[in-house]
Amino acid sequence: MAIKLGKKHVKAFIEVLEESERIKPFQVVKRRVFSKYGVLGTRYDTIFTALLYKIYRMQGILDKIAEERLRLNLSRLPVALRQSTRLAVVLAVFDDVGDIEFNRALIGGIVRLLEARFGEKAGIVVDLYKSLEKEPWRPRSRIEELELRYLLPGLLIKRLEKLLDRGELELFAKAVNTRRPILGFRVNRLKASVKVVLRVLEEMGVEAWESTRVPWHIRYRGQLDYNRFKPLLRGEVVPQDEASAAAGELLGARPGELVVDMCAAPGGKTTHLAEIASNRATIMALDVFSDRMERLIELARKTGTIASIVPVIGDARRISTFLRLHANRVLLDPPCTSTGALAKHPEARWRLTEEAIKKQVERQRAMLVEAIEILKPGGLLLYTVCSVLPEEGEYNIQWILENRKDVELVPLQGPYDESPLLPGTMRAWPHRHDTTGFFYALLRKR
Repeated sequence: MAIKLGKKHVKAFIEVLEESERIKPFQVVKRRVFSKYGVLGTRYDTIFTALLYKIYRMQGILDKIAEERLRLNLSRLPVALRQSTRLAVVLAVFDDVGDIEFNRALIGGIVRLLEARFGEKAGIVVDLYKSLEKEPWRPRSRIEELELRYLLPGLLIKRLEKLLDRGELELFAKAVNTRRPILGFRVNRLKASVKVVLRVLEEMGVEAWESTRVPWHIRYRGQLDYNRFKPLLRGEVVPQDEASAAAGELLGARPGELVVDMCAAPGGKTTHLAEIASNRATIMALDVFSDRMERLIELARKTGTIASIVPVIGDARRISTFLRLHANRVLLDPPCTSTGALAKHPEARWRLTEEAIKKQVERQRAMLVEAIEILKPGGLLLYTVCSVLPEEGEYNIQWILENRKDVELVPLQGPYDESPLLPGTMRAWPHRHDTTGFFYALLRKR
């Protein structure tokens, strides 16, 4: 049966396209807007969601094609027009369904709405669509072919080729582009047990199982209504990817110790460290953003770990000015490119630039130096990032080992795979482990 588009469907879709440029992740915007228009849960939701994922996974490719055909810089267009040109490219060049009547109706409906706001300028959307229908786009270089094959930017592909052979690169691309990530919870050992939480999930009809790699962690597939999940409401579990939960277990925390989480908010790893030490260590939680710190405090109260957590608002790059040679353990999970979480944040790949990577690395190295400064001799530092870039992982650790003779690498023996670039460090991979991509390195101060 043909799918008929009403004005409300088109309005809902263009509203999501526009708002999702400002608010991330786009899934949050989609649920809110589609609910408002009565689209949520309908077949229109399914169709529009597939288009949204495609737009964000292919954004860099779509922009390149549109700019070539229109001979203009898309960044100068209003958001609604820019997003609509991306949609035009998807429907004209990368449509998997082949419903030309639906595609033309959607483009026509969007253009009519845009004309009320932008006048004749809205015509570029239909002009682009017709141009690509008439003369389909084809990749013209090896890099363009690879970008289209893997739906990844060229600069990311070049870096992944240092870590993965071609066969694994294919699997990585498939994992971040088509596979829904397995979700998970860390069970709060101060309040509950894995067995009890699994029983609740089973009663709710959710497929769930205990992690074989990270203790006190449960993984699950499918839909779960957080508003009805009592263990979550009571602070007995914390939503956390398995690879993220591994960080706390790798670093550890013991009663009586001072443990510093240098980039702590929103608090998943901070509260985990407090739980591991049975609330008998002092966990200093440092973060530069006050609003994110409020979320950390709220989580600490909910999990019953607030008594052992000391929230501090400040810049991790200056922590040694007030805390020097005091910490027994330090967790450093600094801001990064988030290239390990491309399945969850598909648009992040197209924000990658050489300059952006350079800035992240400079900040990460400054924090690494500070982390070492606040450690006591014999203290441990776990450095971890949700990035697949060697610059943010192995190369940072090589740099600190070359420049600081008072630290040594403590080889990690699992639960994930040793890095081929730096033995003793470790990587979790979306295609191998069904997790976010993470890098881990454990250092000891001499």
